[in-house]
Amino acid sequence: MTAETESPRRGSASALIVLGASLFGTTGTAVARVPGGADPLTTGSLRLLFGGAILALMAARHLRSLSAVTTPVAIGAVLVSVYQLAFFWAVVDTGVAVSTLTTIGASPLVSRFIGIVRRRPAPPGRWLLSAAILLVGLLTLVLGGYEDVQLRPVGIAAATVAGAAFAGYTECAAVAIERRAHPDAVLAALFFGAGLITSPVLLVRPLDVFDSATGLLVLLHLAVVTLALAYVAFGRGLRHVPPTSATMLTMAEPLVATALAVALLGEKFSSLGWFGAVIVMIGLVMVATVDRDSRTTVRT
Repeated sequence: MTAETESPRRGSASALIVLGASLFGTTGTAVARVPGGADPLTTGSLRLLFGGAILALMAARHLRSLSAVTTPVAIGAVLVSVYQLAFFWAVVDTGVAVSTLTTIGASPLVSRFIGIVRRRPAPPGRWLLSAAILLVGLLTLVLGGYEDVQLRPVGIAAATVAGAAFAGYTECAAVAIERRAHPDAVLAALFFGAGLITSPVLLVRPLDVFDSATGLLVLLHLAVVTLALAYVAFGRGLRHVPPTSATMLTMAEPLVATALAVALLGEKFSSLGWFGAVIVMIGLVMVATVDRDSRTTVRT
């Protein structure tokens, strides 16, 4: 395959990851629509179980491809469960704004560290510039957009763990896909496995998401849209985008979350916050372009 055909393929792969991240961004707004609220831990576990089961049904004919990648898949499932519980803990303790900033800000840094350990080539200088622009934009978007920001050490620590876990399971998924496992099967195993790991919380936490028809519709949205469809797009994008860039591209998530919160939940957002959103959009385009251009000389 020549660079001329590989370059547009990587561009479309970056678009798939941004699409997946955009679907992730509908999660908070959906949960906020549940009358009276819903327990975040049980809702998260049910999302993993139902969404993972849907992914497994979609990938049924490809599940045999997992036989040679049991180790990265098992590690990835554990990391998904850590991510889910740590992020929800952070949200409850320190709020959505700081949790989102810390988690999404930490994940590309950890991903780059993993790349160093695995001896992947260092990204070009333009990638580092893109990363800096994204982080500045995210900081401005999240902290500049909201007046009430809580900085709690435990919540920040939990969000950092969530960011590291996100980078880790993205790496595990990429390793399995590199070894010829089908991306849909890999993501199905990761998320259904994580659902099984976190399922004990269903025995000790309230199942209030089932108390209303709206709650059931929200759970369906979480399982189908924010997990099954989002991770099908994300997994297929990982075929052609390295994990370090993939974690950077997921910064599309807070853009969508912010827009929906303003449009559907009536949240107020400052001009500084919207300025940060524009910076994040510029950074996303730069990451996708740098990742594509850095491979235009490759022949396979």
